Amino acid sequence: MNRSTPRMLLVALALSSAAACSGPTGDGGPGPVDDPGAEVQCAPGVTAPGPTPRLTRLTHAQYDNTIRDLFGKDMKASALFLADPAFEGFDNNAKGLIVSDRLARDYRRAAEAIAADAVVDQAVLGKVLPCAPEGDGAACARQLIQALGKRVYRRPLSAEQEEAYVAAYARGDGLFDSGTPFEQGIRHVIEAMLQSPHFLYRVELSEELDSEQIIPLDGHEVATRLSYLLWNSLPDDALLAAAAGGALGTPEGIEAEARRMLADSRAVSALSDFHRQWLHMSRYADLSKDPALYEGFDASVSSAMLAETQEFIRHVILEMEGDYRTLMTSSVGFVNDKLAPIYGVEGSFTGELVETPLDPAVRAGLLTQAGFLSSHAFFDKSSPIHRGVFIQRQLLCADLRDPPANINTELPPLQGEIRTTRDQVEVHTSPASCSSCHDIINPPGFAFEHFDAVGRYRADEGGEPIDATGTMTVGETEMRFDGAIDFVTQLAESPVAQRCYLTNWYRYGNARQLSREDACTIDELDVRLGASGYNIKELLVALTQTKTFRYRAVEEVDQ
Repeated sequence: MNRSTPRMLLVALALSSAAACSGPTGDGGPGPVDDPGAEVQCAPGVTAPGPTPRLTRLTHAQYDNTIRDLFGKDMKASALFLADPAFEGFDNNAKGLIVSDRLARDYRRAAEAIAADAVVDQAVLGKVLPCAPEGDGAACARQLIQALGKRVYRRPLSAEQEEAYVAAYARGDGLFDSGTPFEQGIRHVIEAMLQSPHFLYRVELSEELDSEQIIPLDGHEVATRLSYLLWNSLPDDALLAAAAGGALGTPEGIEAEARRMLADSRAVSALSDFHRQWLHMSRYADLSKDPALYEGFDASVSSAMLAETQEFIRHVILEMEGDYRTLMTSSVGFVNDKLAPIYGVEGSFTGELVETPLDPAVRAGLLTQAGFLSSHAFFDKSSPIHRGVFIQRQLLCADLRDPPANINTELPPLQGEIRTTRDQVEVHTSPASCSSCHDIINPPGFAFEHFDAVGRYRADEGGEPIDATGTMTVGETEMRFDGAIDFVTQLAESPVAQRCYLTNWYRYGNARQLSREDACTIDELDVRLGASGYNIKELLVALTQTKTFRYRAVEEVDQ
């Protein structure tokens, strides 16, 4: 069928858009923080917005959430898209979110399928249709274009845009094999709207400079930043009304909306998305363990591990209104029949996760959960190196280069004086070419040696005593620890770890890597959050108060 659905400049906009322990990583997950502003001297109270692009494509998760909130149905259309790339740590980095020819075709097919469903499913149609069509339906179609267009574009349509969609409605009759003229017209309108760059991208058009020679965002641009930071989806009607009424023109107005939004259940989505990537939780979903050693370990166990961590994060941040320390030290677990044997808790568990107190002498926070421990372990044994690398990169923002491609990863066999996994790792990484990195990798990994390959606690390893002690320097502090609880308790109080958590949120929240201008903003946020105990909700509110969030810097034009 020859269709006239416009691509609305989609493609044109898309196309525009054992070495030393330092340097980039290449493991596909969130890597170390590149801090180009580390040496910047900051004056108190003086900050500037970092460079944020005018066009930021929706991630696939944001696309699905937005479609769900527009049409009241979770269609998961992005399941057929090419995956979003992880770029410098997160898959929402604007620099990596281009639209290839393949993705443009995927968007077209998804728009067609969603529009077709919208006119067939009466529940969906009832959500988007503000009126009952009379006569030729043109008056009702215009009302739909105005109402749906404001939500799709995340601002009211201009007169020109509105008339373009009215014309698209008129052309719809006869384009499809079924449906009344009215249904075919609005189907064509929905197809067109869902392929507009104003839907697929977060578009910021403000360009008027203020007295500081930076660009204040308008209310609708701020609303869009708020909704995709805190909900990973589009603004609701209340937020659009606040934008239209000028309430988002002040930090106080933005804060009020941010707090309202964090009290809404939709806040779970962005929290889950950030922590999923920061913690490499994609690794939890497809774990394989030696059946001879770990009988019954299958996909349902790793699935339960993933679900537990997600529920724990939701509980700590939204229900407990907890801080970074709580996230790292709380001994509450969410246990079902698959996880109870790993945690050694008794009770009549089913497949449902149940909030369960765990032994605080053994379990504390995210790093002693089965998901982290199992996903950073081998098929048949623990892996201090994997656990240590993760902690240095993700928890402390250390800049670790990947090992050489041809490195021998085989640990020496258990024999003679080599009796434990720690012995194997220490011997294997003792050469000078290895130790420069492993002197900082191994100690935090050794702290977790009381946990086996699936995260079960063990008092010994094959009858041999376990040494979980270590010493490491974090910032200007020397940490000495004996075991995981001692280690994570100190890590939870570490200013370096707290700032690293903030910095990862800053990068995720602004959908880009760091710039020199960001150093002073992060310094101010760190001081503010340190004074309030690093409460995570307060961290998110604080992000919305920065100049980087409320303004855009003037783009530098290459000469």
